[in-house]
Amino acid sequence: MSMPFLGMAQTIDSSAAAMTSLRKWVKFDGVIKTKLEVSAEDGVMRFNVRNSRLGVRGDIGEYVSYRVQVEFSNEGTFSPLDLYGTLKPAKGLSINFGQTSIPFDNQYIISPAEMMFSNRAFVGKYFTPGSRDIGMVVKYRFPLEAFPLEGEAGMFNGGRINNPQWTDEPSYAARLIAGRMDGFRASAKLYHYTSEAIEMFLWGADAHYAGDRLRVEAEVMNRTSHTTSRDLLGAYIQGAYRFDLRNGKMFRSLTPSFRWDAMGYDVMYSGFDVNRLTFGINFGLDLKPFESTLRIDCEQYFLRNGHFAEFDNRDPHVADNKVTLELVLRF
Repeated sequence: MSMPFLGMAQTIDSSAAAMTSLRKWVKFDGVIKTKLEVSAEDGVMRFNVRNSRLGVRGDIGEYVSYRVQVEFSNEGTFSPLDLYGTLKPAKGLSINFGQTSIPFDNQYIISPAEMMFSNRAFVGKYFTPGSRDIGMVVKYRFPLEAFPLEGEAGMFNGGRINNPQWTDEPSYAARLIAGRMDGFRASAKLYHYTSEAIEMFLWGADAHYAGDRLRVEAEVMNRTSHTTSRDLLGAYIQGAYRFDLRNGKMFRSLTPSFRWDAMGYDVMYSGFDVNRLTFGINFGLDLKPFESTLRIDCEQYFLRNGHFAEFDNRDPHVADNKVTLELVLRF
């Protein structure tokens, strides 16, 4: 090889190595979730950009990584989400330090890029004060190949996101997870939340199964408020089955889905205050049907006491029977 070509080859090799390092240091991801909702009660409608998120993550070295994610529009509100660094001092052990997810909610229930339906299950919307806080989370994956087991524990300010408040009684959460997401997975968890005005204790248990085409999830969650001395119990079961569209051009799959969820105060004495049935059809834009999809959901509410304001009085149409057309794009 002549010298000019040798120099060119070395330059190409150097550029390729630089791009490989850059991809390790900086990895972008995002999700856009926009929808049209139509109330079956009185025919009112609204368009809504529910989420518009952009994130970046990467490895700074063998023992350090980072994660930054912001929400450009959460129903019109800008907010920072993930803002943390991760230390990995030993194999299987990691420590998130900063503003991070609380180890209690399941991401496939609250994350807009992983949800099965356009609206979250009740346990993912009304039970916890928020899904993130400023603090520290320690995770350890036990070295058990035949039976995967992972433990998480965290301590937080209790002020939720973007609020580094002082406290003499931090909030804490812990979770034990068995299994894998591509197969069977189950977890048990607890969360003690304290702030200047609120104190509550939550516990929950869930199970998840994902095969090649079938996905089924169930969860129960209880919240005891030490402020009001009331117990709120919620549960759901949901499932979906994917059909591949062999000749599909825009849509790669068709996935019908179904969910029952319910919640109520003092359920052991009076039963659930609200039950909801949700039927959906997802037109997958890729082979993972709940990542990039065009979906149609139909929600039917059953209210025992005839109103929903005790849970959510921010939106007069929140408990309307409705049809939702939603586009979710994950990149």
